[in-house]
Amino acid sequence: MSLGCHTFDDRPSPVLARAITALGRRTVVVACAGNTASERPFWPAAMKPVIGVAALDGDDRAWFSNYGWWVDACAPGVDVASTHVWFDGQRAPSGGVDADRFEGYATWSGTSFAAPAVAGRIAGLAAREGLDAPSAADRVLDPARCATLPDLGVLISS
Repeated sequence: MSLGCHTFDDRPSPVLARAITALGRRTVVVACAGNTASERPFWPAAMKPVIGVAALDGDDRAWFSNYGWWVDACAPGVDVASTHVWFDGQRAPSGGVDADRFEGYATWSGTSFAAPAVAGRIAGLAAREGLDAPSAADRVLDPARCATLPDLGVLISS
């Protein structure tokens, strides 16, 4: 999930909690930890059944990434190449370069770009070894088998 928010009372929305619970225990939910450089819980990532993912810049927490007791994993989240719809803005090309034209791919930064690395690692392990999603998530996020970073959880490399 590439969405979320802080709440006034730092508790999850009851509507959001019911929606996540309705997915059931056999569904693994991975969510971005948010980009406010805060340790405040960011929902839904901070919910117990959700895997909250922070962003790394190299070996360190990205300056914008949220962090804290509720973050389960971290993955590269700075200058990540990702798909992008075709877009050509209003700026005219200059020196043969059209700076606001995108075709297919762009580089992005954010916890929303770190979360898919964790979801992909879980899905890949599940497919490769014939595991159900919760079992694969438990293995990927096992701190006894993987390196961890304080307030960032298990390190997932690209």
